[in-house]
Amino acid sequence: MSEKKRVSSVYRAVLLCTVFIFSGCVSHLAVSGGAQKRMDVEKLFDSGTIVPDHSYYTDGPENDPVAIIALSNAYQLRSELWSQREMTSEKLRKAAFWMRVDEVGFCTTSGGVLLAPDGKEIGFWFSKRDATIIREPEPGVVEIYPFSYAGSSACARQELRDKL
Repeated sequence: MSEKKRVSSVYRAVLLCTVFIFSGCVSHLAVSGGAQKRMDVEKLFDSGTIVPDHSYYTDGPENDPVAIIALSNAYQLRSELWSQREMTSEKLRKAAFWMRVDEVGFCTTSGGVLLAPDGKEIGFWFSKRDATIIREPEPGVVEIYPFSYAGSSACARQELRDKL
């Protein structure tokens, strides 16, 4: 085989692998929703504003949650992770306050909207962890996976430093 044909074959193989990898990522993203940051949502939690027609859930202990979500009542949450909470304005404000107490440097608590796989806003979230996957296995039923730190976020770096 000539040198030119070998380079061409290697080029085609690399191109095919790249297309295969990226098409897998795109199809994975297309079937799941997630969390999108929005500063105005943080104010809802900090002020203790209860959103009508939403149910509140926490990940972690009620008095020290890792994350709080407010899910539209148009959706049923299927999960063993999240605990439904009877939320009052005072409880929500206090939970948001205590979640912010541990903020260090640029690792801060943030909030935003929960997005269904079709991109529709289905609720709100508040946490230092800012990434999740949301699946809709059947219409009106959602699975919200545990929140985690996005890639190289300030909180992910802080967590690594704390473990040293």
